[in-house]
Amino acid sequence: MNEKLNLMQKLNEAAKSIGAVHKDGKNSFQNYEFQSEGAIKAAVEHAIQGVGIRIIPNYEIINQYDKASKKGGSNHFVDVMGTFLITDGSESQTGSMPGSGQDSGEKAMAKACTSAQKYFYKQLFNITDQEEDPDTTDSNATDGEPLIDSQQKNRIDRLFEDLAGVTDKDKEFVAKAYLKKVGSLDKLTHSSANTLIELVTNKLDSYVDKEDQSA
Repeated sequence: MNEKLNLMQKLNEAAKSIGAVHKDGKNSFQNYEFQSEGAIKAAVEHAIQGVGIRIIPNYEIINQYDKASKKGGSNHFVDVMGTFLITDGSESQTGSMPGSGQDSGEKAMAKACTSAQKYFYKQLFNITDQEEDPDTTDSNATDGEPLIDSQQKNRIDRLFEDLAGVTDKDKEFVAKAYLKKVGSLDKLTHSSANTLIELVTNKLDSYVDKEDQSA
């Protein structure tokens, strides 16, 4: 049956078989759960094997630098651009995804490549954990749902500050980027605030070494 499908149809079949990938990892330092790289790769590998597709990665370093840590050491940062060849042996398509990694040593490169691959897979196959994206939510139509609470506000504020720190940007710039759809935190519902927390922490996951932060 698969031989009769073109590459795009095979990708669609693979996406259908993946479904939601639930959060199986936990960052104990910042107290959030996330979809691990292993869980994403396992789900994708099973799906693409079933339809006869291979995805071949290639990575190009686009930036790397060292930055002093608050503990007096030095952290190495690497940014890569991942290019992914998707092929069934007859047809091919190419996609790309940037990735960033941080570590006190040579692992920064591997983490940057892992980040690019993980988020390329998530975007290519639209992999979610069944949570709502706040960008698709009308902040004025809450249907009686409670609005963001003070604990959520404080957590988002801390996350914006952490993300600003690892990206060398102002916290206000980071906040505006994530709140451009709604204008301010006060307009978020309780559920969309939780989803925003997930989005920002997932972004941090691509920059921050969880082991180093937990130490």
